Amino acid sequence: MKHLLLLFIFIGTVGFAQSNLPTDYFSDPLEIPMILSGSFGELRSNHFHSGLDIKTQQREGIPVYAPADGYVSRIKVQHYGYGKALYLKHPNGYSTVYAHLSKYAGDIQEYVKDKQYANEKYELELYPDASILPVKKGEIIGYTGNSGSSGGPHLHYEIRDASSRPMNPMKFGVEIPDTKKPIINSVFAYP
Repeated sequence: MKHLLLLFIFIGTVGFAQSNLPTDYFSDPLEIPMILSGSFGELRSNHFHSGLDIKTQQREGIPVYAPADGYVSRIKVQHYGYGKALYLKHPNGYSTVYAHLSKYAGDIQEYVKDKQYANEKYELELYPDASILPVKKGEIIGYTGNSGSSGGPHLHYEIRDASSRPMNPMKFGVEIPDTKKPIINSVFAYP
């Protein structure tokens, strides 16, 4: 009986546990309606999806905005995978990732171009010092695209914790309109 009581207390407290995630820290990375083509945790052919794929109205070149102050901590340019990807570190310990970009904005684009010419190659992986490419909340950091292993124009957006573990962006206040009612096709009961 004592174990049963402890189980009920444990289940009751877990159900009321509060999340300490900052739900009002990050703004949306796009200024168009946030409609998803892929969600966090979806099962893919060989992995779980680690971010949100945001539709871009079948267009490339839509500005991507820094959702909070921070700095560019990593830039990766490749023909496959994330294509043109950008990683920002933020003062709260989290980082954000933007993939399949068509190009980077302003100083970031110039920095990448200079490094490509200096290394005489297109594909790069760069880790700029925190003082080189600072960004402010709301600043344009890149433009949506279809680079890398992408099936169409969209923005792949991730939020990672201080250990670089992917976190569900929707738990940080990203709101996705959901106007479609679920349809129950069947119900099963098991003994």
